Amino acid sequence: MDNELWRWVWVAVTMVMGIGEIFTAGFFLLPFALGAALAAAAAWLDLHGAVQWLLFFGGTAVSMVILRRFMGRQDRPDDLPVGANRYIGMEARVIEDIDLVANTGRVRVESDEWRAVAESGPVAEGSLVRVTALHGTKLDVEVLEPPPPDYVRRDAAGAAASEAVPADDAAEDAAAESESDVGQSQQAAEPEPSRSD
Repeated sequence: MDNELWRWVWVAVTMVMGIGEIFTAGFFLLPFALGAALAAAAAWLDLHGAVQWLLFFGGTAVSMVILRRFMGRQDRPDDLPVGANRYIGMEARVIEDIDLVANTGRVRVESDEWRAVAESGPVAEGSLVRVTALHGTKLDVEVLEPPPPDYVRRDAAGAAASEAVPADDAAEDAAAESESDVGQSQQAAEPEPSRSD
């Protein structure tokens, strides 16, 4: 078969394999299309038939290896984190004590807040944790570090807990205020003594 005919044979094989790849999954026919394209280029350059076949088989084998490696990386689930799964492996800060018995626990991951559980037991607010799994709307976490010494706990209103007045002091302050209010009201009730000139 002369080279003129091989040119068109390789072009036809390239087109058939390329079109077939469109209708199949998994990049099965694409390596053959690439090998045939190399052989077609060799035929158009008037290279010997053995070189064309060598390029066809070699190009097919090399492109198959490269595509398989590429597809293997794409198939790994950890390479394509989607939605909340992207938080798995990330570090988070505990913003509410995690306690399975009390059914409490919240963490902040990046700018989002999530309910959290820890199988290892209670975790104090301010601790640094790592997200290990996602179950529905809760993140499973493991403790990395306890709260730093300078961490300031927050109460439900968001104020620093150190700014909150202890209950005993608050009661004493309220009693003192009520006594002063009673004294002022008594002074207001007593008539001023009249002056006699």
